[in-house]
Amino acid sequence: MEHDARPIRFSYQAKWITSAIVVGLIIVFLHEITHILPPFIGAIITAYLFNPLIGWLHRRTGISRAIWIVILYVVAGSVLYSLFTALWPRIVQQSRDLAASAPMIIRELTIWFEQNESIVLGDMVISLAPLEAQVIGLISDVAGWLSGNVPKIVFSALESVIYLLVYLIITFYLLLQAPQLKEWARNLIPSPYRREIAHLGYQIDRVFNAYIRGQLILIVIMSVLLYIPLSILQVPYALVIAIASGVLEILPIIGPWSAAGIAMTVALFQPVTPFGLSNVSLAILLGVIYFVLRQIEDHFIIPNVMGPLVRLHPGVVIFAILAGGALAGAFGLFISIPIAAVIRIILSYLYRKLTDQPEPPSSADHPNPAPQAEPAVGEAALSSQG
Repeated sequence: MEHDARPIRFSYQAKWITSAIVVGLIIVFLHEITHILPPFIGAIITAYLFNPLIGWLHRRTGISRAIWIVILYVVAGSVLYSLFTALWPRIVQQSRDLAASAPMIIRELTIWFEQNESIVLGDMVISLAPLEAQVIGLISDVAGWLSGNVPKIVFSALESVIYLLVYLIITFYLLLQAPQLKEWARNLIPSPYRREIAHLGYQIDRVFNAYIRGQLILIVIMSVLLYIPLSILQVPYALVIAIASGVLEILPIIGPWSAAGIAMTVALFQPVTPFGLSNVSLAILLGVIYFVLRQIEDHFIIPNVMGPLVRLHPGVVIFAILAGGALAGAFGLFISIPIAAVIRIILSYLYRKLTDQPEPPSSADHPNPAPQAEPAVGEAALSSQG
């Protein structure tokens, strides 16, 4: 007698074991294909940033998302091409010149440290020996990166074209299908918990959106603000140093100090100084400029660009940076702060669950968690401003 057919049911333990195996296999797989991930990660970040704009334009005009994505590609491509043709030759040339002059700068620094082994401040004597190794190591690393990566960027044309095509295609489909992807992710959550998880996801989204958008804006602002005084003071390689300083802003604490150190070191050994300044005076002046701009950034730019969403205790920031760098290198340094902020949100959520505390009102934070009226990620802000 044939038994009635029935579906396989996983026990509680089987569900956990299966989930752990799947997650482990995904981690191993991603680790093995790390070298091909950059265009996909770039596409995800780009789609995440521009999806609110595309969704807002689609709702306001009724024109399909695909057409707006093509228009975005044309506009962004034109702007990037103009910047590329205007700035890229200078960036490449200055990068090569800076890398070529690194041995001379290191030699001059070695002589200077030999002649100035310590600094006397009143009754206190400060040895410069530890600083010598750090400064020379920093310059060597920068020179090695420039000499190794700029030619690679210029001459690995085929690989760059393939990665660019993959990036553009993946970005296009992510932007085109963003509403469906969001609905798919929402349907993975059991129906009774969707409202609560949507509110938690909204808080996490605000942190990531503010941080990524803010960092990109900071890179541009700080690069421009630093290029002006570097050019006025006739510092060699001003364009490269300004862009590098802006990019280093994405590394909290470490980045700004490294950027200031690079600019001051180059100024310390530049052959011609303006306005009758000595090299030491010029280096000190640059240090003051970097410090002042850093204070402006901390007190005016960051609060208005990022707001209070990613504000963390300084001790937590330092720990997050060290942990991120130890676990994932430079990329870990970049994502350490938003990850720490997200962990804070999740831990707060878990604490409320463990202590049976009620959820805070979501109406103040979430425009409307109902499925029918819920805007695409980040689109509520654009709608309120339009």
